[in-house]
Amino acid sequence: MALPEGSTDLYNEFFSLAKLDSIPMTPHGKIVSVPSTASVKDAVRTLAEANVLSAPVRAVDAPADSDWVERYIGTVDAVNLMYWLISQAPDDVPYDLGELLKKKIAETPITEVIDADPDTARFNPFVPLDPSNNTMLDVMLLLGKYAQHRAFVVETAGDITNVITQSAVVKFLKGYVDRMAPTMHKSLRDLNLVRPATRPVASVGDADTFWTAFKLMREKGVSAVPLVGADGVIKGVVSARDARLLVVRPTRLRFVNQPLSLFEDLHVEPFNVETVCVTPDSTLEDVIDRFISTKVHRVFIVDAANKLCGVVSLRDVIATMVKEPEPSALADYFASKVSAN
Repeated sequence: MALPEGSTDLYNEFFSLAKLDSIPMTPHGKIVSVPSTASVKDAVRTLAEANVLSAPVRAVDAPADSDWVERYIGTVDAVNLMYWLISQAPDDVPYDLGELLKKKIAETPITEVIDADPDTARFNPFVPLDPSNNTMLDVMLLLGKYAQHRAFVVETAGDITNVITQSAVVKFLKGYVDRMAPTMHKSLRDLNLVRPATRPVASVGDADTFWTAFKLMREKGVSAVPLVGADGVIKGVVSARDARLLVVRPTRLRFVNQPLSLFEDLHVEPFNVETVCVTPDSTLEDVIDRFISTKVHRVFIVDAANKLCGVVSLRDVIATMVKEPEPSALADYFASKVSAN
């Protein structure tokens, strides 16, 4: 896992003074969780009904007075599901892959999925944040440098009181654009977020399939890849979110090894989702505005000819705004987790 180092520590003090309640409570009004007895199919249905991409897995046999380590055994999210799906098929993908996956989804306990892949399970159950000890600086580092998709606020008694997502943090940053103007008004080029030609963005083409797209994401350690036409122009995006959609709608699993052009013709996921593009001269504030207005998780950077030359994710924005102090309790925590595994 790459650990991007922020370009500035100008705002570290501000983040260290900002409390966790700077982020509003989850809009769902309650914390969505998945019971440890659920199958993959049941767990994904829970995610879909709540319109979320991740949820903590709750140990159903944990005592009522247990702390968070006993009460929550991990998290399941779209990336986790995508990696697990890939592991279920042989290298020589069979034509009836959809039927194979459909059977696996119905029969496999979610507890097997959350620990199936070392890249998504190594930090399970999750890093708890205590409102009395942690601040927004910890959130910025967790969701930026350390690539966590969300931060869990846990009270001393062991229950989750809030889930802070990357999207919520970007909205928080928008409220302080003027305070952070030296960075917010810089272009993506000046912030070194435009990739050089020697490091092209991983992408797929019309003839590729969902399956090859998922495998490419797994290989590159990313959660989405753009679909690029023969002319080099972006036509759509395939993301880990689509893995969740395929599981929720098993009838679509039969298309998992069909060309992506078929889905474009049908105007279904991923081609009915807006593909958002910016330019190398767009400012960080411009990008944040696009994230908030479109609710996407990444924007693509295109040149004057609309050719792909980069991608900026929610994580990139967050990581850019903070630099890890030394010493760092979080650095020590993650080092100990990696050593243990």
